Amino acid sequence: MKRISHLILLSCIIMTFLLSACGKKATKNNLIIANKSSEIITDIVIQRVDKTDIMGSNLRHNEHCYIDMGAQEKCTYKVEFQDKNNQSTLSNEFTSDFNKDGLVNINILKGNNGKWSIILKN
Repeated sequence: MKRISHLILLSCIIMTFLLSACGKKATKNNLIIANKSSEIITDIVIQRVDKTDIMGSNLRHNEHCYIDMGAQEKCTYKVEFQDKNNQSTLSNEFTSDFNKDGLVNINILKGNNGKWSIILKN
């Protein structure tokens, strides 16, 4: 009986960890951040006037974060992340329209020259 309760507790902890890494994909999440580099990025932050969203996960190659930006026109926001290998912080500012039907995609890339790019892709 004690072993079963430990397994249930461990399962709950694992599920909590998996669900908290990045926003879950859902129809209300209208901003997608994609890591298109071969390196791990971490500490993804979305800053806007009224709110800051912090994603503390390790985003690997071709992984995505889904964020609910609500319905806003001409929303100015800053996307910031940390290069896990070099411990450097990089950011870029964008202005986008968010609604319940459309998605805004941002790709994070690292070129052959070692420079990072944060690109708005619509």
